[in-house]
Amino acid sequence: MESIGLIGYGSMADMIARQLLKHKQIEENELFVETRTKGERLQALLADYPNVSAKPLEIWAEKCALIFICVPPLHVIETVRRLHPYVNRNTHIVSIAAGVPLRLLEAETAAGISRVIPAITSEAEAGISLVVHSEALAAQKKERLDALLSAFSSVREIKESNLDAASNLTSSAPGFIAAVFEELALSAVRNSGLTKEEAFDFLIHSLYGTGKLLIEKKMSFEETLNRVATKGGITGEGAAVIRASVPHVFDQVFEKTLEKYEQLTEQAAKET
Repeated sequence: MESIGLIGYGSMADMIARQLLKHKQIEENELFVETRTKGERLQALLADYPNVSAKPLEIWAEKCALIFICVPPLHVIETVRRLHPYVNRNTHIVSIAAGVPLRLLEAETAAGISRVIPAITSEAEAGISLVVHSEALAAQKKERLDALLSAFSSVREIKESNLDAASNLTSSAPGFIAAVFEELALSAVRNSGLTKEEAFDFLIHSLYGTGKLLIEKKMSFEETLNRVATKGGITGEGAAVIRASVPHVFDQVFEKTLEKYEQLTEQAAKET
């Protein structure tokens, strides 16, 4: 196995590290982590996997064939520059940041470059990892990264021009879904004698079951609705309200988030 490094250790880095270790994609002593704040998340990892190294990248970067950059978008370029003395064309650098396109990364290093947008749902091994590779990246490195990610997620390689919109449906979607269905549950509480705990419990199980139907039975959204909604029935009334009101809301979600991605790209470009 080859050594792997992670720079930055937020929730996504923690998910990646733990899944790679859990699925035996790497040995403990081959995983290296650098983070400015050695907080509870890192301490928990080291408690579970004491042979993982948590030393500065200057000590380990040269020996790592694959390095994940897991810092916030506006710190990605400076992190790539810190790696300059330790990487070469044989190194594969993977950025998981939104808003920092390949062209900015390629301009900073001779190393091979990929972008990966992971999803927190991969913690439950039910997520999608969106992947974009530099054209110059060797096929062997692409295959190795895809194999690592496939151990705990479904890998989808897409065009970089579609990455921001797609990440709304994979990486951000759990947050959006949580926000939407929290409001649905709270509406049930306001309009009944249900407690919040009861409403959340009922709805969470409905969400789980719906997901299983969609995946295991290969049902579409439309088919699911048709199976539940009888002609002239109650579900159809509610669905009609949603279809009349929600499209505008989600158009605004995409408008605001895509605007934010553009802002991040512009700010990251100023760092170059």
